Amino acid sequence: MKRWSLVLSAAAVCIMASSQAQASFQVVRWTSGFCQIWDNNLPRNPIQRDYKAVSKAYRTFGEAFAARGRLVAAKKCW
Repeated sequence: MKRWSLVLSAAAVCIMASSQAQASFQVVRWTSGFCQIWDNNLPRNPIQRDYKAVSKAYRTFGEAFAARGRLVAAKKCW
């Protein structure tokens, strides 16, 4: 019985750790026109409030970087 409880508790820890490790990145545009990739897993928002989210949330930094590249190519930000 102790082995099963150990196995189940180890499985629960693994599931909880993997669900919290998801990254969420988004492209934000400042009033100056500069776009930046923001990590939504940070404990707080940017200090300055002069920004607007201009993309959906992406799971990886690479996807958000590609989205920023498309926005720059479309001249929606620099």
